[in-house]
Amino acid sequence: MRIKISYLLSLLVCLFFLPATAAKGPTYAIVNCRIVSPPLPVIEKGVIIIRDGLIEAVGIQGKIDIPEDAQIIEAEGMTAYPGLINAHTNLFLEEAQEPAQQAPGATRPQAPAERTPTRPDLHVLTQLKPRKSDIDNFHRIGVTTVLVAPQRGIFSGQSVLLNLNGEKIEDMVVKNPVALHVQFVTERGSYPNSLMGTMAYLRQSFFDAAHYAEHLATWKKTPRFLVRPVYNAFLEALIPFVVERKPVIFTCNNQEDIKRAIRLTQEFKLQAILSGANEAWRVGEELKAAKLPLLVALNFRPPTTSIYATRGEAIRRQAEQEIYPANAAELQKLGLTFALTSLGLSDASTFQKNIQQAIKAGLPAETALKALTVIPAQLLGVDSFLGTIEAGKIANIVLCKGEIFDPKGEIQKVWVDGRLFKIEKAPEAKAPAALSVAGSWRVTISSPMGEMEMTMELEQEGSSVRGQLISTYGRWEIRSGQLSGQELTFTVSIEIMGQTFEAAFQGKVEKETMEGTVQIPGGTADFRATRIPRSV
Repeated sequence: MRIKISYLLSLLVCLFFLPATAAKGPTYAIVNCRIVSPPLPVIEKGVIIIRDGLIEAVGIQGKIDIPEDAQIIEAEGMTAYPGLINAHTNLFLEEAQEPAQQAPGATRPQAPAERTPTRPDLHVLTQLKPRKSDIDNFHRIGVTTVLVAPQRGIFSGQSVLLNLNGEKIEDMVVKNPVALHVQFVTERGSYPNSLMGTMAYLRQSFFDAAHYAEHLATWKKTPRFLVRPVYNAFLEALIPFVVERKPVIFTCNNQEDIKRAIRLTQEFKLQAILSGANEAWRVGEELKAAKLPLLVALNFRPPTTSIYATRGEAIRRQAEQEIYPANAAELQKLGLTFALTSLGLSDASTFQKNIQQAIKAGLPAETALKALTVIPAQLLGVDSFLGTIEAGKIANIVLCKGEIFDPKGEIQKVWVDGRLFKIEKAPEAKAPAALSVAGSWRVTISSPMGEMEMTMELEQEGSSVRGQLISTYGRWEIRSGQLSGQELTFTVSIEIMGQTFEAAFQGKVEKETMEGTVQIPGGTADFRATRIPRSV
């Protein structure tokens, strides 16, 4: 009797108190499919069994038993691929208005205006707001897993890896946290307000974290007659990355950022990954010597620091269409390790087109597939259960009619955590009413030194935009203005007090408002604009 009672108690504990695991779903048998999962051999006619969200078995047709309870998915003439991994995106974020961390060396609580927005302890998981439309759009191009990273501040925070299996965040989390994210930016209205200052700030932070960890370890080992270290949340958050060598991902917007990241990595012996890196081909030999892996963004817009951004519209367009798309192909020739990401792109369809453009520019399709499956899985530390189609791994699978990167290819089904999503073509978008930006706009640029008020006079002919930016410092001609959908881009050569620099504006236009960013050689600022009503 006692044994029965003990058994019942154990059963109740299991039912009510043990942590929940992924919900069991249907069992599937994908049959007669071609299976392509590098670096594994191609199976021309194979079977994949999916049960409880995992790949139960995979092999040659006729050598794998089909479970009686399996739903048969006939895949004659189709190819199964591992789900694609987008290893850096800022989508799915709902920015939280949180106070920033106390910076290293601060000896008193700081007022909000004095704090720098740098948060190494910030977990982006707390800021997620996944939208079904974004998930559906990623499924349409075969992406099943994304690394979502914070996007503000020098120490931006820590990223999370998600499986796009629905809309409940707790069901989507694969790994949290993944890495600390660092950007070479300046801080608005506070130190550091130059890139030289940013480098000094990063070095001091890493030095302080190492010293703090050493002091803390010594005190824990022999606390008697030693002064206890004053708790510092900022430095505490850096210890896993500076001392324990967990991954640090540097966002590199140009070749100079890459050089900065290499110097910091070597100086502090960090486990670094360089993201963005669309100018990596320009410093290929340095990267080869440093042996650092890359998360290459398929954003082909030349940075404002590039020579191609300052030599006129024709040169800039040529660079965007021919030179920057060849970045990944050049890195492949150098034998560098890299994954491909959508960082800097606003939608999944552009990511897909740019993958195809990179292949057209010389990147082998198999290399592109590896750079979106097994390599990002390895770099993010999840290759034991993601990245390939193997028994025991998570069932993230894409079933495609034709080749996955062929413009004529058609993705028909996607499994994420074993959950089946049938892919429907995106609804035909109705042609929007032509958007006009012509007229006068009141512009506010938030620069490192504060806010600057300007007026913008725009003229529009089709998608081409020209005009002037006007301030108390002078009038500057708007060049290379283009309106694509709701995205307005243009450049301005600004001269202030004898100093001339290029500013590249990129903003999203609503009917009466505009918001976006301004890239200048020293960093990035925000701008917002409001249309000035015409006087009657």
